[in-house]
Amino acid sequence: MEKNNINVHIGKVYQQYRLKNKLTQNEVAELTGLEPRHISQIERGLSKGSIDTLIKLCNAYKITPDIVLYDLLDKDIKNSISIYDEKFKKLTKRDKESILHFIDYFLEN
Repeated sequence: MEKNNINVHIGKVYQQYRLKNKLTQNEVAELTGLEPRHISQIERGLSKGSIDTLIKLCNAYKITPDIVLYDLLDKDIKNSISIYDEKFKKLTKRDKESILHFIDYFLEN
């Protein structure tokens, strides 16, 4: 995907979740410490923002960065993610909790 198209795509995702959360750009600015003008530029694809901005906006919209970036992934990566996602959904609640516990353990070390 071309850089400008990536910026436009990301901006549309941000705008979608801002509206879904019934927030104005000014309210998001208050939540994130970003300038409303900067938020507007990002939503219109004129600015890409930093990773710090990504995290701030995701926190404001109560989403994770993968939601914003998922459509930008290569088709093969998406397929492998969906395969594991489907397998994970078939597990019992106890098995899911065990796996997540192990993941947390390994991420801490």
